[in-house]
Amino acid sequence: MATVTNWIDHLSAKEVAGAVYPGAGSSETLLVILGIVLWIGWHVMTAKSESEEFSRLARKRHGANDYKSNITDW
Repeated sequence: MATVTNWIDHLSAKEVAGAVYPGAGSSETLLVILGIVLWIGWHVMTAKSESEEFSRLARKRHGANDYKSNITDW
């Protein structure tokens, strides 16, 4: 197992060229973009689903006291 005693010499070496770990650079950018796209997509899908559910419940026109009559699918 190799050890590094001087990080300045190590990072300025020709083999390393500034990359401390493999995949440094574009892979993180792609993962961040993918994460943002998934996050926005999840919010859009959730809003659409909730909107449809609220519209369905509004069409049923439940009254304030209907839950007392044990109406199913409240």
